[in-house]
Order: sequence, then structure tokens, then C-alpha cells
Amino acid sequence: MISLKKRNITELQVLAEILNHQPHIKQKEIADSLGITVQAVSEHIRNLIKEGYLCSKGRGEYFVTEKGVKKLKIWVDELNNYIKDIRASLYRYKDVWPAIASEDLNEGDEVYLYMYRGNVWATKNKITSAKGKVLVGGKKGEDVAIHQLSGIIEIPECRVIIFKLPPEIEGGSKKVDYNLIKENLKNLDNYVVATMGTVGYVVAKKLNYTPEIRFGVNTGVVNAIKRGTNVVIFVTGKMAERIIKNLEKYRIGYTVIDTQNK
Repeated sequence: MISLKKRNITELQVLAEILNHQPHIKQKEIADSLGITVQAVSEHIRNLIKEGYLCSKGRGEYFVTEKGVKKLKIWVDELNNYIKDIRASLYRYKDVWPAIASEDLNEGDEVYLYMYRGNVWATKNKITSAKGKVLVGGKKGEDVAIHQLSGIIEIPECRVIIFKLPPEIEGGSKKVDYNLIKENLKNLDNYVVATMGTVGYVVAKKLNYTPEIRFGVNTGVVNAIKRGTNVVIFVTGKMAERIIKNLEKYRIGYTVIDTQNK
């Protein structure tokens, strides 16, 4: 634990500035270098002289005393030890990754990692080659910390299904074939729902979906695919064209299903 206080650190800096430029250095130069006021520099210098760490011969001439040099060395050693402690903490956590627990996990458990619905999940079942150890455990569904990672988390091939909806002028959500949508989704797993426009949002809610992508849909869909999740999009005709154009730009496959009741 570092014993230096904020005031000590500033006084260390003042001493160091004087040591580097003694004997001729103005208080304003120290203030400008440290980003503090001249008044603050003057106060620190008075304290340093009082403690015997600094002496003044007048006319802006300051010298760090032998006692001041020894104190500087002590302060510098304390700072170095503090920095070492911080580095140790950083190295400890640099390879730690968050995941969601598929079941209750405890510290030290060996787990296997997989992608589902755009997130990394951890399980004790050997279902992938990517694995690690639990650093901070948690209950099922909670976030946990994983370290000692090895292997590659596989990103599954994903699908985009675009449900093309009738615009409001043609009946909107009231003219949608909901059974058709349900039929096409009954065997689809690992997907998120995106909506674009009011009709799309209403249709999703009628199907008891909470849209996970509503704004910045073009970017959100591409990011979801990259994270290994299927995407279902509810969108009216003209806006669907913009979605399709963007998917083709990134060479992402898609299926378009017209949902308007005939």
C-alpha cells in the first residue's frame, strides 16, 4: 500500500523539478511544468524548506538538501513498488474474459466455451475445443470470469430471415400471416430479432418478441452475424430493400419471406 498522499506526490514533483534545474528555477516555471498555480508552488516550497528538504539562498535560488535527496529516494521507491503492484494486477487480469454460466460454476472449474445468441457461454460439458478455468464463479445465467483460455471459440454459420411486411397503407400488422412466420421459425434456434419501422415493431410484439435490434439495424445485423447468431428481421417492403443491399455488400446470405395475407 502506498503511503504517499496527493500533497506528498506534488511535493515530490516540486523537489524533482528543483533537483533537475537547481539552483536557478523560478516558481512560475515549476507551476507551468506541473500544471498548478504559483501560489501552490510557493506553499509547497515553504513546507519543503520547513522540513529541511530544501534550502534557499534568495533571488530564486533553491537547492535540494542531502535530507531532501534521501527523502526523494524513499518516495521514488514507494512509487516504484506501487507501480509494480498495479502491473501485477494488470498481468493477472489481461487474459480474463467474461462469459455467461450455463450452469452453476465455481472458482477453479474447467469449462468449455461456445457462442450462443451473440454471447460467450461457459459449460462443464465438453462440447467444444475452446476451454478455460473459472476465476470468478457464479450461478446459472450469471456472468463469470474465465482465464487460462486455450483453443478457438467457433463461430457457427448463421442465417438471416427477412419477413417482408405489408406497409400501413396496405393494412400493416393487421394483414400479416402470423402462422406463416411461426411455421418458418419453429425449427430455428440461436437467433435475435431485429425490427425496422413501426409495423415491424408491432408485428414482433404481437408474436411476443422483444426486439433486440431496433436502431442502427444495418450495422446491428452484420455485427450479430459476426458474433455467431441468426437474425430474424421484421420490416416493410421499401426498408427491406435497404437491408438486402447492405447484406449483399457484406456477402451475407439471406431469405426473404412475404408475409402479407392473400
